[in-house]
Amino acid sequence: MITFKNVHKTFPGKTAVYALRGIDLSIAAGEIFGVMGPSGAGKSTLIRCINMLERPDSGEIWVDGVLMNSLNPKDLREARKKTGMIFQHFNLLHSRTVYENIAFPLQLSRQPGAKILARVNDLAELVGLTDKLHNYPGQLSGGQMQRVGIARALASEPKLLLCDEATSALDPDTTTSVLRLLKTINEVLKLTIVLITHQMDVIQGICDRAAVMENGVLHEVGPVIDIFTRSTSRASQRMLGSFLNYPIDQLPRLEDPDHVLLRLTFIGAEAHQPIISQLIRTCQVDVNILYGRLDHMKNTPFGMLLVQLKGSREQVAEATRFLEKNQVEVEVIDR
Repeated sequence: MITFKNVHKTFPGKTAVYALRGIDLSIAAGEIFGVMGPSGAGKSTLIRCINMLERPDSGEIWVDGVLMNSLNPKDLREARKKTGMIFQHFNLLHSRTVYENIAFPLQLSRQPGAKILARVNDLAELVGLTDKLHNYPGQLSGGQMQRVGIARALASEPKLLLCDEATSALDPDTTTSVLRLLKTINEVLKLTIVLITHQMDVIQGICDRAAVMENGVLHEVGPVIDIFTRSTSRASQRMLGSFLNYPIDQLPRLEDPDHVLLRLTFIGAEAHQPIISQLIRTCQVDVNILYGRLDHMKNTPFGMLLVQLKGSREQVAEATRFLEKNQVEVEVIDR
């Protein structure tokens, strides 16, 4: 659906800002793809290059088989109709009602009134705003305004939806409801969704795959479950350290040579199995659980434990083999 080939973007000035440095990236049709990174990482520039709100200095950007940065202004306007976009601060027309905001793109393209009426009513039902069509944005909550923004972005029946920090201005409960809506839109309308965020719970909640950006560079791309539990880059580990919140540096040092500190990661059905109790009975080792977390990545359960294992070298080796046989990832923590 979307392909970046060696894309560069620099903003000139007294001190040049290298926003994108040789980006190579592919996003499949129908997936929810997240881009995460700290402020200034280049996330917004990357997503705005997809529909040419920012033009790259070099490289190629392909969307649905079209080389976007080769299009003339007229063809670009037509291509953009296949892409909807929602923003952090909603960008609604405050002098227009909810109905008029949703209808606005259709009015610009001179659609017949009957078609506009039907489309707006369908979208209002999809986003849960059928009772708000005659309200103005100032009469809505933040979550309701973002739902108007989503409906407006879908008005032209796009194939692609871009979300630029779409939940950053919302409280946690409202964020959850908006993410649930985006997930429904992806499943029902078969839209490809690309979202950028610095909120780890957003990536965790709905994304199939994600990319980690820092200083204009893509440091890691892959399934969300892999990035969160098997991160290979320091950029990912910096992003995820506070989110996963395992306090390794605060744990007491192990002076006893018969003790070993392990990080155990459980993914999928294993996260709900009594593996630790089975480990104790089978391997005759003592296990002290220092930290634990059970959560979900989209629909996949995962768990993480920090444990102290006490036993002979042979018992510890047997325990490690037992865990790995039961699909548990084992990492010895060297402090």
